[in-house]
Amino acid sequence: MKDRLCFNHREAPAVGLCRHCHRPYCGTCRVATPLGEFCCFDCSGRYAAFKSTWREPKLKFPWFGSFVTGLVLLVLLGLVAAWVGHRWLNIRALAPFDIISRIRS
Repeated sequence: MKDRLCFNHREAPAVGLCRHCHRPYCGTCRVATPLGEFCCFDCSGRYAAFKSTWREPKLKFPWFGSFVTGLVLLVLLGLVAAWVGHRWLNIRALAPFDIISRIRS
């Protein structure tokens, strides 16, 4: 917090930022609670009221992340299978799908 001064005491150096209003505060103004540190009791109360009513948003498509991960893994598995089939097993029909060898060359 160097070069910052307390919002209430303009001559005192700030030791932190309020978790609610983001104002700098000094050691005298500091209010420590289980929810964090604040510049005053008013901000502490407002933040506690906010946290008591706030809920985590529900994802609209919770399966989407797993689907994309599975799709990426499936494509990578296919690329590795094409490379193994073309390079090690000498299956010529897999040559157009052997992208790994093209990248390495």
